[in-house]
Amino acid sequence: MSRRIALVAVIASAACFATLGILTKWAFAHGAEPMSLLAVRFAAAAVVMGVAQFVRDPAALRVTRGDLLRFLGLSLTGYGAASLCYSFAVREIGASVTTVLLYTYPALVSIIGWLFLREAFPLKRAAAVLLTFLGCALVAGVFTANSAVTTRGLLLGMGAALGYAVFNVLSYRSLGRTPRLTIMAYTFAFSAIALAAVAAANGTLGTVGRWDVYTWGSVALMVAVPTFAAVMLYLGGIARMGAAQAAVISTLELPFTVVFAALAFPTQLLTPLQLAGAGIVLAGVVMAEWGSAPGEVDGVVAV
Repeated sequence: MSRRIALVAVIASAACFATLGILTKWAFAHGAEPMSLLAVRFAAAAVVMGVAQFVRDPAALRVTRGDLLRFLGLSLTGYGAASLCYSFAVREIGASVTTVLLYTYPALVSIIGWLFLREAFPLKRAAAVLLTFLGCALVAGVFTANSAVTTRGLLLGMGAALGYAVFNVLSYRSLGRTPRLTIMAYTFAFSAIALAAVAAANGTLGTVGRWDVYTWGSVALMVAVPTFAAVMLYLGGIARMGAAQAAVISTLELPFTVVFAALAFPTQLLTPLQLAGAGIVLAGVVMAEWGSAPGEVDGVVAV
């Protein structure tokens, strides 16, 4: 794969990822509940990822008990919780604002690495963290009297970012010995089981049987586009250009999401101040990731 094709692949993956919030909101509009929706999506994604890995290398799906415990931890402490927060945040404050808040996770990765893993935290990265949080404050309308962003929505969006940051840090340390498709297949499977159990306990799992064709269509598109296609494109690009560079390019998901949400939900248009905040978040992420040395903990992939 040439570098130009790798660049196109990562940009395409960002566009695919950007459809997740819109598809989630469409599913909610047709009667889906967050926990049951995630359980079904993760179960389908686990099957798709598992089959893809089986076709590529069946032996890679054989894991140890220790691996299973690691994947369970990845699911419960990071990815599952993050996805749940993301889904509720999309319903609360919309896809555009939620995605902006989510993209504080590279800055949070830097903070976690500095606090707990003794990673370097240079002045450039510290400035990037400040820029990122300033941008999020503008998007959330902290400085306006009539902000439409609720406190609960803000906390959910930041909770999603924290969950993805934890997942990225933990999964980064598993990539050397386990293929990413294997990690994601098992992580999706554990997340599906946990969320299905919670959905069954609170009585929302039964709503799946009442989903209409539009809800199932949204789920199918979630699995096909912002899950499988996005991950496969990202994997193809990252193999050629490296994680740090790919992470920078993947931040194009943010403007893609704003544009797609504006087309799908005209009432979710961001104000000029919020657009400025989104631009500041993007600048902060690029500053944090551009020129990262190989081996640093950086963004891996948010699916």
